[in-house]
Amino acid sequence: MFNKTRARQSSALRRPRLAVERLDVKDLQFADELPEGRMVELPGRGTAFVRIAAGPAGAPTVLLLHGLMATADLNWSLAVPALAGRFNVVAPDLRGHGRGMATRRFTGEECAEDVAAIVRTLQLGRVIVVGYSLGGLVAQLFVRRYPEMAAGIVLCATASRFDVPTEKGFVRLVEQAARRFPERIRRAAMLAMLAPKSADCPQGRWLMGEVRRHDTMALLDAIAEAAKFNSGSWLSDSTCPSAVIVTQDDMVVSVEAQRELARVLGRPTVYEIPGDHFVCIKRPREFNEALVAACAGVQG
Repeated sequence: MFNKTRARQSSALRRPRLAVERLDVKDLQFADELPEGRMVELPGRGTAFVRIAAGPAGAPTVLLLHGLMATADLNWSLAVPALAGRFNVVAPDLRGHGRGMATRRFTGEECAEDVAAIVRTLQLGRVIVVGYSLGGLVAQLFVRRYPEMAAGIVLCATASRFDVPTEKGFVRLVEQAARRFPERIRRAAMLAMLAPKSADCPQGRWLMGEVRRHDTMALLDAIAEAAKFNSGSWLSDSTCPSAVIVTQDDMVVSVEAQRELARVLGRPTVYEIPGDHFVCIKRPREFNEALVAACAGVQG
């Protein structure tokens, strides 16, 4: 069960650490079937891949933004059917991830513009935007740029600032060094880093198939984006109804930083659930209960 609380200030903020935790496929849960996938032409921008699940007639729309190194399918496959009982659901792959748009450089601002273009092109009206981890960064930028498009915002396992090593431009130095290697070497290194335990099974092969679609340089750019992101000076200006889902055992985005995000937002409703950064695929029942409640709460 999740604990529903009001935001409170953390007495000692510890900024979140960007980390990669080796997953075991046996611990992960995904849907057996996926909703319709559609390639959507965004005028002047490119073609976006979007999963779409229809909810009840006249239902509001929830727009789901996945995390770093994930895809809509990896992050949200079990959340979509849970939400579709009362919402229309749209879940795109972010640029450089999965089937998402090709990009010269990943930026949060460009992703926020992509989201706005999806809302306009699909004529979604005002949406409840949900961001998980890196998707939370994009969701915050979207709401800042397009408040008229946002009926509510739900931020999961994310922060208003991310602790990525930046001493002497560490992230940019790594990125520049990586550009010296051909894509096949970068891709081999990425697959070796992200390959889960017990991967030699149908579920593991499907997971790695999703990962192989990523643009390795876009992922490095995304890490650099997280390193410089800080919404602390402007996020509180938003009047959009908000909720925060805190993952209490998170070793990637610390629980203190997630609570600090809630404090910066002002007075969101906070849902605290047990689980680490991958709770959406390790403990989907608990996560989806909180997610549905959070979306319903910001809907009003």
